[in-house]
Amino acid sequence: MKLRIIGSESMGVRGLSCFIEIGNHSVLIDPGVALGFTRCALHPHPVQAAFSELSKVLLTFYWLKATDIVVTHLHGDHVPLHDANPFQFSLSIVGELNNQALLWIKSIDNSIAYEKIRFEKLCECFRGRVVCVNEGSTSSDELIEFSGPYPHGLSRRTRVMAVKVGYSPSSVVHLSDTQLLIDEVIKKVRLWRPKVVITDGPPLYRLHGALRARVAEKALVNVAKLASYADYVIIDHHVCRSVDGVRWLDFLRARIGGRVMCAADYMGRPRLLLEAWRRILYEVMPVRNDWFITSNYRGFGESLSRYGGFIMKLMKAVPKEVTLSETEVRRVLRSVVSSS
Repeated sequence: MKLRIIGSESMGVRGLSCFIEIGNHSVLIDPGVALGFTRCALHPHPVQAAFSELSKVLLTFYWLKATDIVVTHLHGDHVPLHDANPFQFSLSIVGELNNQALLWIKSIDNSIAYEKIRFEKLCECFRGRVVCVNEGSTSSDELIEFSGPYPHGLSRRTRVMAVKVGYSPSSVVHLSDTQLLIDEVIKKVRLWRPKVVITDGPPLYRLHGALRARVAEKALVNVAKLASYADYVIIDHHVCRSVDGVRWLDFLRARIGGRVMCAADYMGRPRLLLEAWRRILYEVMPVRNDWFITSNYRGFGESLSRYGGFIMKLMKAVPKEVTLSETEVRRVLRSVVSSS
């Protein structure tokens, strides 16, 4: 089995996409990428856009290779969109590129209007190669299995699927946006007994006071349960949208052990928390907040070519498995800028 995590918050973009090769299956899960359109009253910095473009290239590459494409739910950071904004992955890029893969997608029962439109647009590209999944849905060889739908963590409005790829004890479980807060999910994973769990973490950046403490404690208890039977517990996505969230992961790792990590750690890459660093990026590398509009969106292709060397130097400058403070982020960015 080979597992590659393609995009996540600890790797510079919003998402939780991965690619798994096992047996006769090459499974692409949640092929979406996004950047928060505004944060701290700022649009994404061109450095973020460059990372987004790199993620889109990788997603397109793995889309072409996939025998199975899984969409756990229809949020814009988990699926290519027919109406994507410049910081999201567009369905027009990949829609006609793979005429062999099966699309495994959450049934749209009880879905809201925008989900139904996204579902219909995506299914149009697969022309009959669509499997709507519910609890217990499996591939014919039972190598891919689904459970759910489950609540989207703290939000009950959206529901998401959990997916297992492979046979125990060498399987990978992808838990999408359940945020380590849904007890039924944790019980299901115990039955699956996977080798690797890839899961969303709690959105601590949006919580305060007693609620934040309760959510963090519940997530900690559930991580400990997952770590009792999985070799790797990879926690990312919402929790890595703030430095405090990643420090919470560091606390978990110290308490539970080295099998707990973020996606960047698993992939052997530095933690580049660009969503959390957005204000500092603008401070150290000033650009107009509407840079992508004034360039008529040409800036996206240009951002990758212009900042390609910067990105390589940044990845070398940030130590692996380390959560930088704001002061350290400024120092690293200024050092890289001065050497570019």
